[in-house]
Amino acid sequence: MQCYSWSDGECVLPVTFGYRAGSLRVLLSVVDDCLVYLRSLAVLTMLYLDKCLRAESLHGNGCALSLSLSLTHTQCIAASRHTASNCWIRRDDRTLKTPPWFLPSPALPGCGCNAGLGAMSYTVWYTMQNIQSKYSLSERLIRTIAAIRSFPHDNVEDLIRRGADINSMHGTLKPLHCACMVADADCVELLLEKGAEVNALDGYNRTALHYAAEKDESCVELLLEYGAVADALDGNLDTPLHWAAFKDNAECARTLLEGGASPDPRDYNHDTPLSWAAMKGNLESVRVLLEFGAQVRVSNLKGQSPVSRLAALLARGLGTEKEEACLDLLGRAVGHLDLRDGEGRLPRELARDPQLCRRLTQMCATPPSLRALARCAVRSSLGVRHLPPAVRELPLPESVKDYLLLLD
Repeated sequence: MQCYSWSDGECVLPVTFGYRAGSLRVLLSVVDDCLVYLRSLAVLTMLYLDKCLRAESLHGNGCALSLSLSLTHTQCIAASRHTASNCWIRRDDRTLKTPPWFLPSPALPGCGCNAGLGAMSYTVWYTMQNIQSKYSLSERLIRTIAAIRSFPHDNVEDLIRRGADINSMHGTLKPLHCACMVADADCVELLLEKGAEVNALDGYNRTALHYAAEKDESCVELLLEYGAVADALDGNLDTPLHWAAFKDNAECARTLLEGGASPDPRDYNHDTPLSWAAMKGNLESVRVLLEFGAQVRVSNLKGQSPVSRLAALLARGLGTEKEEACLDLLGRAVGHLDLRDGEGRLPRELARDPQLCRRLTQMCATPPSLRALARCAVRSSLGVRHLPPAVRELPLPESVKDYLLLLD
């Protein structure tokens, strides 16, 4: 744990922070932004008060206004002289280049406030320019995409045209990752057209497809069209399909599978996307994964199967009709429920709900029918593919085809 001191003018902020230096820099940047915006607010408040005082001066209060403005003028000119090297203000305090919105106010009767108002207007303009100059075009690009503390007139296409680097890292994200995170398909397409690296990794070793898989199928389609790897792995060996299943974005899962993603990749714990979907009771994602031949009889390193993880969810009292339907669907796909792990133990969560434990134990003890075993065998023999077209081609009655596709 270290203590840092950071100052801005007369303001000193002690910061005690025990995390990595990158997080500290982000925190200091936020504090710095707050101070800059507070200074801007103070100047704008001064302008508002000036407007009110100017109205009063028209009714005979010019002397007090002149004194107030003379102090403000002195302070503002002192600040503006600091920027004389930038050729915006001459040493004799005459304007060399007038900012676009710097329009001198007409002198008021009985009050020499024109110079004071002009100096304050310049100070506001200079403060806003100072805020913008703090960030590079690339940093402003990702802020604009995320719509987080962005500047009012910035837009993505203009920043790219002015030279923003569309492949630069900002914190842990790149512009393409950020666009996918906010599900902005138009921005994703623009970045890809301008040369964004479709398989680039962010600070968490995730590709843009990992973020798109959680949010929007249009972004997923665009990324796959531009060559994104459908089974890309992040730092935990998770694929985009894992995240689509976990977030129950069934359309993204379908798009990934149609784009060539494997239905049964394993993460660091050897969990498959079906296991991720089952442990959340995500019925639609489970249905899509089973359509593409995902295996139900799989176990992770702890001996947990998709069915046992769903049973643990039900035992915690979090089950609804959707989770019950998900359990029934998995049971029909596997042919015979088996909740025990490799050592023959039931999920420990079942001890919380004795009634559910008895019901599931009875289901596991019931012998499977020959028809259920035959369905499981036929589905497995078709291999990893989109099962509905393959089953429809079989020389079987329609009722049998519906049975094989779990539509009974």
